[in-house]
Amino acid sequence: MRELPAIEATYTELASELDRKMDEAILRNDQRAIEWLGQQRQINDSAYFILAWGQLEAKINEACGEAVRRRTHHRDWNVRRAWDLHDPDDLRAKFEDRAALALDRSNAATDAYRRTIRYYGQRNRVAHGKSLATGIDAPTVI
Repeated sequence: MRELPAIEATYTELASELDRKMDEAILRNDQRAIEWLGQQRQINDSAYFILAWGQLEAKINEACGEAVRRRTHHRDWNVRRAWDLHDPDDLRAKFEDRAALALDRSNAATDAYRRTIRYYGQRNRVAHGKSLATGIDAPTVI
């Protein structure tokens, strides 16, 4: 997630400029500009959500690869056997399974796994052109 600070800084700068323009449009009561800027905000949120998601997915893939490497080198075959099925450099598991290797599914205190899967659904809708990000607080996600 090494690029996340730069992604966040750029998002914040652009979002602030859109907010400034929106405030001006509201003061002028310019409905066309308000509508256009609202759409621009949504596009900006969607774009930066996908960029941030890429950082998270890379981190999850890295954690999964490391988990597989550790387990496949275990001396005890009972520990190693299921892990031998995976190539740590080319994990072909679906995202939900990779996330489960990196995040504790049953940890209700952080709810990280379930939140990640919920955002994954949103990511798919945005990335595959079905919708723009709605209901996502981009600064919180980033």
